Amino acid sequence: MTINYTMPNAEYHESEALSASGAKTIAMKSLAHFKYGEVKHSPAFDVGTATHTLILEPHMKKSVWCGPATRRGKEWTQLKEDADAEGAVLLTESDYEQANKMAEAVLSNAAAAEYLSGDLVVEASMFAHDSIYNVDLRARPDGWRRDIAAVLDVKTTVDPSPEGFARQVANFGYHIQDQFYRRVLTLNGVEIDRFIFIAVGKEAPYPVGVYELDWRTLEEGNAAVKYALEQYATAQETGIWDTGYGSLQTLQIPPYAFKFSAN
Repeated sequence: MTINYTMPNAEYHESEALSASGAKTIAMKSLAHFKYGEVKHSPAFDVGTATHTLILEPHMKKSVWCGPATRRGKEWTQLKEDADAEGAVLLTESDYEQANKMAEAVLSNAAAAEYLSGDLVVEASMFAHDSIYNVDLRARPDGWRRDIAAVLDVKTTVDPSPEGFARQVANFGYHIQDQFYRRVLTLNGVEIDRFIFIAVGKEAPYPVGVYELDWRTLEEGNAAVKYALEQYATAQETGIWDTGYGSLQTLQIPPYAFKFSAN
């Protein structure tokens, strides 16, 4: 059981321990998707990283660089090499403006600001061995408010309204992430009372929503985590990482596709 407060992000991701993202992939897709899936780096990922930095570590603002208007040409290529060497995030002009406006919206929101103060630890790397399933786990929460026993997670989204973000939780498995992080922290002897999502819209007026998940959603997330850990442990023992739907099955087309036959 370990909590490392200074481990670089790149070093954390070198660990082979199961992460929340891996557990979500296993639970929502399959073992095969987890084993053979590739993490694709995208401009949206860089915008998210920059926004997290501007919100959670505003003193690190200089590590977010504003580049040219496009990612083409020698200027971008040279700046990207320099940024990578400095451990900085390089954004296009429009993405830089977007990240800053999202950060400003969050920091000026009273409900969000309440949780972004106090004894806040940003991106601590946490590792634990789950003896129930005999698997190693890891987690790196955006923020951990030690004084109120809360985990904070910042999400950029197209729709931060209660209805919209509830769909995001279901579609992207944020309830699984919630329960996975709590599990890793508990295994490290840290009890978490609250898991706070701070959701910010990607477009003007950059609305902000602050949410906790209800008990039924958390119960579903916990069941999904247990399923993922069981599947992962079995695959490690057997070496079989399949999709779970490889055998012969009988299918019926969706109801909307029936147009010509009798109901």
